Formats: sequence, structure tokens, C-alpha cells
Amino acid sequence: MNKTDLQINQLFSIRNRYGKQFASEKLHLLHAINIKTVKTKTALQSFYTALLFLMAYPDNKTIYKTAAELLKQLQQHIQANEKLKYSLYNTGITGTLLCAAFSFEMVKWLRETHHDEIKFISFEADDAKIQSILSVVMSKTESEILQDANAEWKGWLKQLKKPGEDLLDQFIAIFNSSDIRPEVKEELWNTIGLNVEINFVSHCCLPPSLTKLYYHRSFIKQKIKKQEPFQKPVSVKLSENEAEQIIDCGRMILLRKLRELDPISFTSAKHVSFYHLQRGISIALTGMVPEHRHPIDSYMGYLVFKNGLPVAYAGSWILFDSARIGLNVFADYRGGEAKYIFEQVLQLHAKVCRLKRFTVDPYQVGKENSEGINSGAFWIYYHAGFRPLQKMQQELAIAEEQKIKTQNNYRSPAPVLKKLANSRLELVLNKRAVSFDATDLSIAYAGIITKKYKGNRSLAHCGLRPEKNAVQKLANILQIKNYQDDNMKFILKSWAVLLLSNEKELRRNNALKKILKKLFVLKAGGSEEAYITTLQQSSVLRKFIEGLIKEYVVD
Repeated sequence: MNKTDLQINQLFSIRNRYGKQFASEKLHLLHAINIKTVKTKTALQSFYTALLFLMAYPDNKTIYKTAAELLKQLQQHIQANEKLKYSLYNTGITGTLLCAAFSFEMVKWLRETHHDEIKFISFEADDAKIQSILSVVMSKTESEILQDANAEWKGWLKQLKKPGEDLLDQFIAIFNSSDIRPEVKEELWNTIGLNVEINFVSHCCLPPSLTKLYYHRSFIKQKIKKQEPFQKPVSVKLSENEAEQIIDCGRMILLRKLRELDPISFTSAKHVSFYHLQRGISIALTGMVPEHRHPIDSYMGYLVFKNGLPVAYAGSWILFDSARIGLNVFADYRGGEAKYIFEQVLQLHAKVCRLKRFTVDPYQVGKENSEGINSGAFWIYYHAGFRPLQKMQQELAIAEEQKIKTQNNYRSPAPVLKKLANSRLELVLNKRAVSFDATDLSIAYAGIITKKYKGNRSLAHCGLRPEKNAVQKLANILQIKNYQDDNMKFILKSWAVLLLSNEKELRRNNALKKILKKLFVLKAGGSEEAYITTLQQSSVLRKFIEGLIKEYVVD
């Protein structure tokens, strides 16, 4: 290991330690490291991570500026060294390339906004599969040529290619013009497996106008207390350009990590809200455009920024005053204030979305998720006040907590964390909160199919009368005239089995019918925030759903 590698290792090891001595040592190392002598992939990744961390959690202004300048120099060093750049392929580091298949909407957006930084590489599907999918996506008139070996898709598209257009542009245009429902279109696109190469030419960060810098003397290490005062978040009125910059930053950081999140992939400027909190933290909340929304709960996304850098993200599924939620801290920023960040996320959601209960799904804790196990995600949620719903996990968590307190350097081993991940977690802020979420409604749906309709799905979707269509039937009951609209039809279909399982009460209760109609209109094309608020104010619908869960959900 050469001198530069040793210096980088030392910088990385003290990146999250504070005090005058450590600040001085960090600055010394930053000045001493010769970027031109960084030759190995491991050393460069460690240096890159250390610089990002020092910008997110700087001791002072000098360290912040020095780290930012070195990050620029590091990018230039990578771009000037082809061998090093090639070794960093698919790492997502600025100045490198990445190849993968992403959703249709994401690829379309990249082509529109970063045209010269994305190009087509390959298909995962074979020619026969691609031909059959194009036959479905294209209009019937055009796709006839692809039937019965009249033409093969490559030759046909080559004939139709416009000047300056390539295969990627053609596929985007074909899928964009299709009237297939968005979720089906995405599945067909994913089946093709269109791999693109992305060139990351700039860093992911917010503009200065949206950044409030914070310099650290130390970290907040004490356990999170639910009753700790929460400083009122400062809501920022965004221009359209600023909202687009937030979306760009969120999408690009996820692409670098080979990830996507629906409320970030399928959002728009008018569905973004932004808040400044304490200690350099800002949080963006993102809702989805109507055609991609969940029909019952509200799937929202969030991005956490620290000194303008995206450090964490996840989604929340809001139903009445309860939400399923998670936290994903990007690896570059682990070792920071994850517990404190999650506290801010929870309290912002509780305040802005008026939530009284949170739950966490097993996957977020580590079930079938090695990253959750390796990061010890369970304890982030546990220290935030979440507790397992299952008795076995409750007892195991108490035993593990005692070991951590009494045994020096004890860490819960992976097998124990896997056992702890076999239960949903819950945090109740107010006992009057609803005690169910969309997962429970899914169980109720299954119960209705098996109990009321004896497992006959076809009968369930026509409300016990084969000659009737449940969507049209529900639309007539609620006096919804535009039930053939794609978004409205999707919503009606998703609610129909649940609501028509107690058709007598639905027809009788005028207040229930009125609120359902209002909710469906909001969900189909209005404000998701207004939908959440209206749902929370609807005691009559809450009572109706609680009755379904009591009848059809078996513990």
C-alpha cells in the first residue's frame, strides 16, 4: 500500500470524528493527498466517499470548500485516465459510465433532459420476444406488418428512421404513443430489457438557493425521544425550475445506485414540496402524477438532503392517519446521523401529513434484503420508537437490547437480525389512529373473495350478478359519469370488490357515497394532498372499512 492509499484510509477512518484535533488532521490529509497518485479502484472509491461525507458533515467552512474542490479535481483525474475510468464502470461515481435497464419513463426523461449522456447498448430479450411485444405496443394498423413473417422488426424500424434518430429514440416514440395503461406499458418495456449507458458528467447536489450549510462540532448520538420538541419546518415556495432541479437530483442519484422509486420516477414539478429543517437537513416530498397513483392509499416519496447533497430516500404509503414508511441511507453517508435524520423524516410526515401511526414492512428491516441486515436497519427503527408486532420478535428485541447495553462492542449477528426482520414494526403516536393499512385491505379483499364469493373472482367482479359489471355498477351507485376514463376506471375497479361486499350499506349511506365520489375525483386527477386530507376527515368511510377488516381479516 503506497503513501497516498494510507492517507486516504486515514481520512476515511476519521471522516465522522470531531473536535479541533480531528478537524486539523482532516485538513492536513486533504492537502497532503496527491490525487494524481490515486491509481486503484478501492482507494478512489474510499476517497470519493470520504469527500462526499466531509461535504455533508463538515467540521467547518474550510473543510467543506476543500473537499468540494478536491471532488472536482478527482472527477478530472478520472476522466483523464481511461484505465481507471474503465475500472470504475457501474460504480456511479461522477465522471464514470454505468450500464443497466431502467423504466420507460426514466429512460424517456433521460433522453429528453440529458440527451447526449445516454445511449442504447443492448436488449436482454431475443428478437422474437421483441417482435411480439412491439406487435402489442404499436397501433393495430402498423403492427400488422410484423405478423406472419411479413417483416422483421429491425428492418421495419430501419425503414422508418428519421434523420438523426437512433434505435433508442424509436423505441421511446413507439412506447410513448401507445395508449396501453402505464403499469402495463412499464412491464412490457421491462420485458424487453433495453440496456442504456449513462455518462455521469456532474455531481448530484441542489443549487445554492435551496441549500443551507451546517458545520458540525459533533454528532447527535443519544437515542431518539418521541416527545422531543420538533422545530417547525420551513416550507419553501419552489419555482418550477427549482422543483425540476430537485427531481433531477433525486432521479440521478438513484440511477447511480441502480435504483428507482415510483414517486420519484413518476412525479412532476407541481407534485414536489420542499422543507428546510435543522442541522443542514432539507426534505423534499414527492407525489405521483395521476396515471401512476395507487388507487387506495397514497404512495409518496421523500428525499433527504444534507448541505444540499442527497443522503437518504424512501417512500411512504399513507392511508387515513397511518403510513407505512422506510429509510434508505446511501452508503456514502453511513456513519452519519441516520437516527436523527429518520426522526426528522417521521416528524415532518407527522406534521405535514397529519399522521398518528407508522408501520415498517419486514423487507425494510431486512427480510429478503441483505442490505437491511448488513446495515443493522432494525435498530434504526427500534431506536426511533418502533416495536415488532409479533410477540417472539418483541421478546428477542428486548433480549438483544440488554446484550448491547451490558456487553462491550456487542452487535446483533446476522441470524438474529434475520429473525427480527420476520415481523412488521409499529410506532403509535396517538392511540386514536387507524390500526390498518393497505396491506390489511389486501387481506380483506382475499377474505371477501373466499368467504362471500366462495373463491369465484369472476362473480366478485360483477357483484354477485353475472350480467352486471362491478365498475359500472359502482359508478352508478356513486353517480360518477366519467367511469370510462382510464384513471377513474382503474380506481373504481380497485375499490369495487371492497365496497360492493356491503352493497346494502353503501346504497343506504348518502354521506358515504358523497365522500367516495369526492375521493375518487381527487385521486383520478386532482391533488393527492387533498385526497389524503379528505380521507382523514371521513369518519364514515373509516367506519365502513373497519367493519370490512373486522369481518374479513383473520389474525
